[in-house]
Amino acid sequence: MLQFIEKKSELDQSNLVVFIENKSDLSVLENYKFSDEMLKKCKEWVKNDKNFCYDFFVWSAKTEKIIVLFYSKKSDITAIDFFWEHFPKLDNELVLATLSEKFLIDFIDTAILSRYEFDKYKEKKSEKKLSFIWTESQKEQILERLPTVENICLARDLWNMPACDLTPENFAKIIKKTKWKNTKVRILSPKDIEKKWLGLLHWVWKWSANKPHMAILERIVDKKSETYGFVWKWIVFDTGWLDIKTQMMYEMKDDMCWASQTFCIMKELDRVKNLNVNVIAAIPLAENSVSSTSYRPSDILTSYSWKTVNITNTDAEWRLVMADAVSYLSKNYEIQHMSTIATLTGVALFALWFRYAAVMWTNSKFINHMVKQSAEAPEKYCEFPFDKYYMDECKSTIADFDNHSKGPYCGSIMGWAFMANFLENNESYTHFDIAGVANNTYKPFGRNPVTSTWVGVESISNYIKSL
Repeated sequence: MLQFIEKKSELDQSNLVVFIENKSDLSVLENYKFSDEMLKKCKEWVKNDKNFCYDFFVWSAKTEKIIVLFYSKKSDITAIDFFWEHFPKLDNELVLATLSEKFLIDFIDTAILSRYEFDKYKEKKSEKKLSFIWTESQKEQILERLPTVENICLARDLWNMPACDLTPENFAKIIKKTKWKNTKVRILSPKDIEKKWLGLLHWVWKWSANKPHMAILERIVDKKSETYGFVWKWIVFDTGWLDIKTQMMYEMKDDMCWASQTFCIMKELDRVKNLNVNVIAAIPLAENSVSSTSYRPSDILTSYSWKTVNITNTDAEWRLVMADAVSYLSKNYEIQHMSTIATLTGVALFALWFRYAAVMWTNSKFINHMVKQSAEAPEKYCEFPFDKYYMDECKSTIADFDNHSKGPYCGSIMGWAFMANFLENNESYTHFDIAGVANNTYKPFGRNPVTSTWVGVESISNYIKSL
């Protein structure tokens, strides 16, 4: 992903990218064959105090071009947006150098993440080589940061894999075989799911060729500490069943993206030695293929909590599998704070487009932190309104609840309201709807090319680390 160069003699026909943020940083160029005239030009541009990117061809056996980036403190865009303007356009082989401390991580992050490509299924791979000329203090910061960047790229890789290869069983194997240091992993098999009567999860897959699993990941630091429970969905492909999707069928592998991000969040937390809270994640893994044994609109299903659900729309399957997982964690663990996260509905996308995720309900500390960090962090959140009225609107006339609400369409809130009814112990509850931001299909921005993003991997794990 990123190689470290100790000696400038190790440069080998690559493009050298030098980032500077003040005049004194120009000293980093003195060790290269940079003419006095070129150095003079750079000093003049820095004096103008405006963002610039200029590349120079130099007569050197060690480099092809030297690309100089300058970011002004007076700029009206963020450093990440500035780097993003230029990095995706650069060649595959780059050597990075900077004396900056303030923007070092943004520089490295954008160099890697904005140039991400998924080429696993291509005959010809895109070989990208990225190196960094480091100082001792810089290397320490980068080595601390790289595992997070690697987890972000892993989340993207998993999302990009097709459902024919990354089945529920195969992903369960990946989770199980991961080398965890501080996390206990349990995989509930199809027989376990049926035996424990996770009824909603059971009926959602019935009877796809690929049977369901549920992964339980436990990071217990102290039984006396507060416990956060996280539930994410994994539907490897969402056909909609009998309420079959008539549009956007091609994109329906998107429903697996959040489980991959959950997995990587737990990998992030696993490497942290000094967590102050316990974290338990449940990842229901299933698919919903149309078959003669699919559940139907008007069927009434019994959940793990023994509450009954009238199926008014078979395409609202995500809230069914997550409701069972919420009840499972709520009944079997002493959890103070529950969170659910999923690509729930397109409604959040209509409201917030591709930049913001929706967040809502009772854990005000969690919500306020996520909204506040949006001012500067790449992952952005916006609070939606919520109260018990919405939960009551999920009640059914012939069962305990309808799985899809009638009346005014506010899918993000009503999907969350449905799941809130399956909490067993009045836990504080936070829900994230990442329908718009999980997969960037619009245009590249910041660290995101047009592909799966990394939303949550950094922001949610950082919140847990800060407690």
